[in-house]
Amino acid sequence: MFVISNLLYALARVLQLFIYIELFAVILSALLSWITPFRYSMFRQSVDAIANILLKPLRKFIPPIGPVDITPMIAILLLVFLDNFLVRTLMDLAVRLR
Repeated sequence: MFVISNLLYALARVLQLFIYIELFAVILSALLSWITPFRYSMFRQSVDAIANILLKPLRKFIPPIGPVDITPMIAILLLVFLDNFLVRTLMDLAVRLR
């Protein structure tokens, strides 16, 4: 059972890493959207490409409220929920299987 336990634990850690990278990209993209000179920089485009993995599907369901786009806030809440629920559940399951 330790093989399955280690697999679940490794899967949880990799998923947690992807969640943290996406969370950082969403926050950084929202902050950089306020700064106009960085609109066409390569750094901004790569951060936006990573952030749009989650933001683009959310924007289909959540329309902007006037000039305010609340999808980064919803994405952050969703990522925090996934980290606290899914990753923690996988880690607890891995610990119980040992």
